Amino acid sequence: MDFFTAQLQAQRKSRWLVLWFALAVISIITMIYLGVTFWVSFKVPMPALQLWDGKRFFWTFLLAGGGIAVASLYKAWEISRHGGKLIAEQLGGRMITRDTNGLAEKRLLNVIDEMSIAAGIPAPVAFVLTGEPRLNAFAAGLSTQDSVIGVTHGLLETMNRDELQGVIGHEISHIVNGDSRLNIKLIGTLFGIYSITLIGRGMMRARGKNSAPIVLSGLVLCTIGSIGLFFGRLIQAAVSREREYLADASAVQFTRYPSGLISALRKLRSFGSQIDHPQATAASHLFFGTSGSSLFATHPPLSERIRRIGGIFLDQPDGEKTLPFGANDSLPMMAANLHAAMPVIPAIAAVASLPEEISPENLSQAQILLADLPDTLRQQAGRITGATGIFAGLLFSSQPDIRLQQEALLPPDTLPTAQALHQWLSAQPEQGAPYRLVWLDLVLPTLREALEANQQQLLVLAKDLICIDGRVSPTGFALYSLLRGALSPPSEHWVRRSEIRLKQLDQDISALLALLAHAGHEDVESARAAYQKAIACSPANTKHPFPEKAKFSFHQISDALTHLALASPPYRKRLLDACMVAIQYDGKITPVEKELLRAFAQSLNCPAPLS
Repeated sequence: MDFFTAQLQAQRKSRWLVLWFALAVISIITMIYLGVTFWVSFKVPMPALQLWDGKRFFWTFLLAGGGIAVASLYKAWEISRHGGKLIAEQLGGRMITRDTNGLAEKRLLNVIDEMSIAAGIPAPVAFVLTGEPRLNAFAAGLSTQDSVIGVTHGLLETMNRDELQGVIGHEISHIVNGDSRLNIKLIGTLFGIYSITLIGRGMMRARGKNSAPIVLSGLVLCTIGSIGLFFGRLIQAAVSREREYLADASAVQFTRYPSGLISALRKLRSFGSQIDHPQATAASHLFFGTSGSSLFATHPPLSERIRRIGGIFLDQPDGEKTLPFGANDSLPMMAANLHAAMPVIPAIAAVASLPEEISPENLSQAQILLADLPDTLRQQAGRITGATGIFAGLLFSSQPDIRLQQEALLPPDTLPTAQALHQWLSAQPEQGAPYRLVWLDLVLPTLREALEANQQQLLVLAKDLICIDGRVSPTGFALYSLLRGALSPPSEHWVRRSEIRLKQLDQDISALLALLAHAGHEDVESARAAYQKAIACSPANTKHPFPEKAKFSFHQISDALTHLALASPPYRKRLLDACMVAIQYDGKITPVEKELLRAFAQSLNCPAPLS
């Protein structure tokens, strides 16, 4: 199952949310109506046949249903503005800054960087739930560009590197497969249902002489709200349970080291995974591990998860607690080589056709590329001024006169880092092209930590650096698009689907494929032939003539990517396949083509791995 299929399944599951949500709302409204009716019957006796009152039901439906809808829409709007960061903060998370001195936190950031670069997504911002001693983790975000990964303090201090790699691989798989988007939408949807209980609990805390009626009303609301809680937990369980099997199997396929994930799951069973934060119930479907009854459990049993990833031989009762982080707590030697002789497990077979880009080869390549980077510049990537300088250095022109003009635009505290990076890239094969996207992945999480005003200043500076000679290079556009996608809030990329027409999408596809064809082919005829071959296998219905290179504009391509990001997963898959046809037409892939493809793929909320 490739990530497009996984995303499509997640999208189809989200449609079932509407039906379950409507059923829960109708049940709650009915209970409220019956409660109001019986309360009125105590005041004004009436025959049983008059219990039905259309006017009373209308106002009950309007007030209760409207209140639930408003609460859900407000939560969805709030999430759309802040993405996964909002969920992490509401769970009591503390953002781990890139300049942290903590050994365990640095190790976590390194593992996230390796996994993200190999998977082809921007590195998620890391959070730690400082008040949680038990072992758990989560991923949240509306897209690959605004996602976060959070871990509990207990997990951070207990897991060794192999186990942490298995956990992070699991969470990265959730982001790639579209589960984090589905899960975060689920929080917004269920908030309206839970709001009845929240209001009731608030009323039950009332104090004073005349508080008895308020407390009683709060008790009634809590009782009615329990119906919403019942449906909410059922929805959470139905949506997330099977996706956990897929994420486990994807993590094993990704790392090719099942014993790391098996050991992590066994530690969860030993140490526990319960989250004490009040918001944990509403977000229980986000977590790596959770507990609950068989009916409401959002995750499968740990023993079954271990069995499905090939740990049946190791799933013995734990004789003693495993050792904490830093100790030699690895599994027996048999576990280290388990995947070599492991039988075909259904969960692994389900992802056996995962695309090669999400592979252990890419993970190894990411580790090699990261190891090649100079330590001094690598340390600068964890500071906002250093990250700004590195990004500016990525945009420096190879022409000395233009580069001098670019250097004049930089603040004095970022200029030395930008110059050092440019010099290092110039000394590498292909002018450092294989490393440009790696450096970008390293600095984007740091730049996301900056204040919003500083982020906007950086976007303006980046555009000035790119356009300093009056024209935009494909590399400059690609890097700027990735920066803008990482720094802009999710709400800025929101476009109403009703505004998009098939004719508009056809024009957008034509523009993207033409830009790729021009960027990868020096002569116009070769570019035209590559474009025609790509457009023939694209999802475009109308075949537009080959656009000239001079007709492209910065905003035209950005708007096209925004429109196409709304398309269904199969549509986006066909589009990216067509992009690959344009790139591979001449039998070679240039660094510029790789950077453009990465920019297109991430803007379309799809992974764009190294290979």
